[in-house]
Amino acid sequence: MEPNFIKITNGKNTHWRYISSLLVILAFMFIVGLIGYVISLFIAGAINPELINVNDMVITDPLVDFYLTHIINIITVIGIWIAARAILKRKLISFITPYDKINWSKITYGFLVAFILFAIFSLVDYALFPDDYMLNNFDGSRFAWLLIAAILLVPIQTTSEELIFRGFLLQWIGKFTKNPILLTIVVGGIFGSLHFWNPEMEHGAIWIAIDYLAMGFIWTYITIKTNSSEYSIGAHAANNMFLCIFLTMEDTVVGDIPSLFVLTNVNAMSSAITTVIIGLVFSFIVLRKNNRENKIS
Repeated sequence: MEPNFIKITNGKNTHWRYISSLLVILAFMFIVGLIGYVISLFIAGAINPELINVNDMVITDPLVDFYLTHIINIITVIGIWIAARAILKRKLISFITPYDKINWSKITYGFLVAFILFAIFSLVDYALFPDDYMLNNFDGSRFAWLLIAAILLVPIQTTSEELIFRGFLLQWIGKFTKNPILLTIVVGGIFGSLHFWNPEMEHGAIWIAIDYLAMGFIWTYITIKTNSSEYSIGAHAANNMFLCIFLTMEDTVVGDIPSLFVLTNVNAMSSAITTVIIGLVFSFIVLRKNNRENKIS
């Protein structure tokens, strides 16, 4: 019988163990992670005092801050690993797949399909609204550092979120219900709503909320239907990497990083509709491929 990603059987998965695990994960994210970030601020300030705004205790260079904030994500992954091994008594990989090995081809496929879709729809948007885009002040050295961060660090950030939402939380809520639609709404809704505090909401709260919720629903549904979070891990990384490398704008959660282009006018409704279309096309492609492979096997 094929192992089920939602109905996880290995390890010890009582509710109190999930609650204890959540407390550990949150402690690493908000306490240990914050301590690590503050320590990195002092180290950065010791190396270059001009990097620190002493009054507000913040980094004055958004690119440096972009690097340092990923310390929190790395520490969060460590917390997830500790919770898995010490409390739930299973491997970290169990939050990704029910099998013993990660299927890297699924992650790669999800990444490539999503990245290509983002690129196509961005080009279409540029063709329709060219005045909404302008070249950023290009600095080869700073862009190279951004590219390194996008390739090496952004996937850690996105994977940490996938481990929590499309792994840990999906499996925990799966103990209450096995209904895929209900699971999609609950887990996807939690994922999307936690992004409501992002500064991007100022561009149109309702439409941006739909944007966040749509991706949360779609990635969760794909995880349930494909019996692993591998496709969503790839797609989530593609989404964030594409935005970091190619597009930045005012009032964004990542700050004024040296992306190639600046989006000068944000049409929240258009963005939400585009996100839904991309998500549906992505779902069709990925689920069709997954069903075809299941028939062959």
